[in-house]
Amino acid sequence: MKKQWKIKTPPEAPLPNLPQYPNLILRLLALRGITEESAIHDFLDPDYEKLHDPFLFKDMQKAVERINQAIKRQEKVAIYADYDADAITACSVLYLALKKLGLTPVSYIPDRFTEGYGMNQDAIRKLAEDKVSLIITVDCGTNAVLEGSLCQELGIDLIITDHHEVTGPLPEAYAIINPKSPEDNYPFEFLTGVGVAYKLAQALFSSKGDGWEKWLLDLVAVGTVADCQSLTGENRILVSFGLKVLTKTRNLGLKALLEAAQVKSDKYDSFTLGFVLGPRINAAGRIKHADAAFNLLIADKPQDAQKFALDLNDLNKHRQMLTEQILSEARAQAELHLDKKVLLVFGQEWPKGIVGLIAGRLTEEYSRPSLAISVDNAGVATGSARSTPEYDMVAALGFAKDLLQRYGGHTQAAGFTLTKENLTPLHGKLLEYAQSLNLEFSKPSIDVDAEINPEDVTWENIELVEKLSPFGIGNPKPKFMGRNLEVLEHRLVGGDKHLKLKVGFGSRRLEAIAFSQGFLAGKIDIGAKFDAVFELSANEWNGRKDMQLKILDMNLAISKE
Repeated sequence: MKKQWKIKTPPEAPLPNLPQYPNLILRLLALRGITEESAIHDFLDPDYEKLHDPFLFKDMQKAVERINQAIKRQEKVAIYADYDADAITACSVLYLALKKLGLTPVSYIPDRFTEGYGMNQDAIRKLAEDKVSLIITVDCGTNAVLEGSLCQELGIDLIITDHHEVTGPLPEAYAIINPKSPEDNYPFEFLTGVGVAYKLAQALFSSKGDGWEKWLLDLVAVGTVADCQSLTGENRILVSFGLKVLTKTRNLGLKALLEAAQVKSDKYDSFTLGFVLGPRINAAGRIKHADAAFNLLIADKPQDAQKFALDLNDLNKHRQMLTEQILSEARAQAELHLDKKVLLVFGQEWPKGIVGLIAGRLTEEYSRPSLAISVDNAGVATGSARSTPEYDMVAALGFAKDLLQRYGGHTQAAGFTLTKENLTPLHGKLLEYAQSLNLEFSKPSIDVDAEINPEDVTWENIELVEKLSPFGIGNPKPKFMGRNLEVLEHRLVGGDKHLKLKVGFGSRRLEAIAFSQGFLAGKIDIGAKFDAVFELSANEWNGRKDMQLKILDMNLAISKE
């Protein structure tokens, strides 16, 4: 058994009396804090009409009036975005919305390698020289105090749409639309950058009444899942309807990217968003320039979309190769410091676009906050951090802010820059912060929703579990534990990488798959008994549909009978 199995404690209150739902599903909902009948219906059947009014944002009315003025006067408007999938989809949403309303904005996406993340003053001066009179940010700008002042000085109105944590005073801006702003009381704080951009589009189209903006929801779904935000509340509604739009998307770029990735389906899920589309869109900014992904998502000619999609597919393959190379170096460093509560690894000229992925993998593998940093030849260190729920990474970096040139992000993911000589002091401050919280990071674990019996593996339960989707942060796919499964057959599939099994579970004979567990083939015998943590799923192949256990972890300690 590679991980600790932690079975979630069932709620103390009795399950609601709703005979139309099996107790297993009611328990899963209760574990997610959903016990009221109306809340259960809302969760299982998300309702687009229950999205919050976008004008609940304090500055939304001001922003809409200023943008409508720009449309009427045909002003030169710039959308200023960051370079990850959340920002690129946000930039695309706002660009397509404004174009539909009769204005063709310019976009400005900084170069990750020469400019770094967020707004910068040189870019603003360039936009001023190009006669831009209104800048609208997406997924950035909340902490751009100097840049806000420069916009005022140059006579440019600035509308900030963002979702990042506020780390200091707010910039001077015409309007700030951010659910995290202390000056705002918007009822849902976990919107992504693209979610906030969509709320602006929703407000701009509110007087039109034709619902055209809903065609943008496929982009909203991609950016929301790719940014690893909670798939609860409004995000659940946006992603649920975004997946429906994706099945009939009008976006030529998304169509072409699905074709390039060889994904054919009449039903997409959060895996499609987070592991197929998201990484390919992210690959542009990680390896070259994010403009390549933006151009794909606003393409209006099929041949252009196809070319951009194939380019992104190739960039993603290159990104995967680089990630494995750098990850090997990073693991070697991390293994020397596993006595530390926070891991910090760095390398000379590591690709800046990869360090966030490296930090994420280290956090996943070692179950502790991790920072991965690229140091350039001038001694400037640019890093990304990923964290565990117990450790607020933005607060931790704030504890060490005297050592940093800049920082920002979310509680679980952040970016920062500093000088190479401050790397060791930074690590010391982050360890000191962890010590002040008395944090203890245990070995990697799996949270198990329930132990189930063979009779619980039914098509009804599998279909109801699927009703809990879309799955992601805040709403993970339910994980179950079963005891005394028996190996009836096993073979290697997927180039000997995966283990395919037929198992006995009580009187049931079930298909099972253990991805990336092919190495176990030589360690198990026919007739061997084991416990397992798995997900319930359906396997469809050549027109046949079978129940399948997707095995996440196995305990082979039970001896063969």
